Amino acid sequence: MGILDNPVSKERLLNVELPAIQAYNNQRDSEYRVTVEPKGGELHLKYRLKPAHNCYELLTILSESYPVVAPTTRVLTKLQQCPHLLYQQTLCLWKQGSRLADSRWDPARFTTVFAIQAAWRWLACYEIWMVEKAWPMPEAR
Repeated sequence: MGILDNPVSKERLLNVELPAIQAYNNQRDSEYRVTVEPKGGELHLKYRLKPAHNCYELLTILSESYPVVAPTTRVLTKLQQCPHLLYQQTLCLWKQGSRLADSRWDPARFTTVFAIQAAWRWLACYEIWMVEKAWPMPEAR
């Protein structure tokens, strides 16, 4: 079963996520807009962010378990290995817990646009880390 096959997920996509992405895109130049494409049972969001000096290509994946399971965001642009960068350049955006109560992702409060904004903040921290060699945000607890 894919994300579009689940009636609850599909309703959320149509009523919450896609309108939020459209509003986000309306405020951006065309090169920084989010594109959405179904792939397998997932939705792939591709976009570019420029938090400071560098521009980055990103991919956010909404799995078939979204929104209960947080989206996964990877940077497609090559990065140096640093704190909070996981396997295959996946960003450590949420405290990973085995239960919803242990995770920082809250599907009742957040949308994919929040995930994109979290990726922007992560990249801003990364650019500071590149100069200072110290992560400017507190560690997840």
